[in-house]
Amino acid sequence: MLTDCCHLGTDKTAAPAAVFPSALSSGAGESPNWRRLDYLAHGNPRQRSAHALLMSGVWDTLQSQCQDMALVSTVAIGLDKPGSDLDLVCQHPDPAAFAASLRVQGWQGRERSKEVRVLKQTRRGPDDQEWPLELYVTPSPIETLHGWRHLSLMATLLEHFGHDFYLAVMRLRHDANLKGEAAICQLLHLPGDPYLALLALEGVDLAPLVWQSSSLTHHSRFENTLLMPRIS
Repeated sequence: MLTDCCHLGTDKTAAPAAVFPSALSSGAGESPNWRRLDYLAHGNPRQRSAHALLMSGVWDTLQSQCQDMALVSTVAIGLDKPGSDLDLVCQHPDPAAFAASLRVQGWQGRERSKEVRVLKQTRRGPDDQEWPLELYVTPSPIETLHGWRHLSLMATLLEHFGHDFYLAVMRLRHDANLKGEAAICQLLHLPGDPYLALLALEGVDLAPLVWQSSSLTHHSRFENTLLMPRIS
C-alpha cells in the first residue's frame, strides 16, 4: 500500500499514474512533494521508464552533491509526450563550480542567469529508452523555482477539473505542440504569458474558473493509452 500517495478523481483519473506524491503522510489535500520518485514506479509506461532511468544512478549521484533536489517534469503528472525532458532542479551553494564538475562528466551547460546554471544530457535507461535530462542548478530553495510552482499548479488544476480536462490538455500538447502551461491557459482562456498567467493562480479560489468539455468526448484517442488501474 502506498500510504504516502493521494488519488485524483476516479479510476479515469486526471493523471494516468493515479498518484501524486503528497507532502505529508496524511495524503490527499496536501501539496505535492516533487522530491519523491517512488510513485513513478507505479505509473504509466513512460513514468516507469523515467523512474528506471533516474534510479539507475542518476538521481543518487546528483542528490549526494546537492542540498536539495526535485523532479519537476510533466512526466510527474502524466502530461509528458515523446521527447519531453526530465526536468530536475538542484539547490547548490555554488552553481558555477558544480556545473563545471558536471561538464567533465558529459553534461552540456550554459548560464541562464547570474545564479542559475542549466545543464543537459541524454541518457539511455535500463529499458533502452532514451531520455533528455535538463538540470537547473541554483542556490535558491527549490520550492521557490518556477518549475516547482508550475508543476504544483498544473497538478492542482488537473485535480480540480478532472479527467476530461486532462484529455483536452493532452490533445493540445500533441496536436498543437503546446507546452503544458500554454495548453492549460488556452483551455481556461487565461491571457498573456502562460508561465506568468499560471503563477497568478497561486492561492486563488479556483471555483470561478470555467472550462467547458463539450468539444471532447470520453472516447479520445488518448484514452486507451493513458488509463491504468487505481493503486491502493
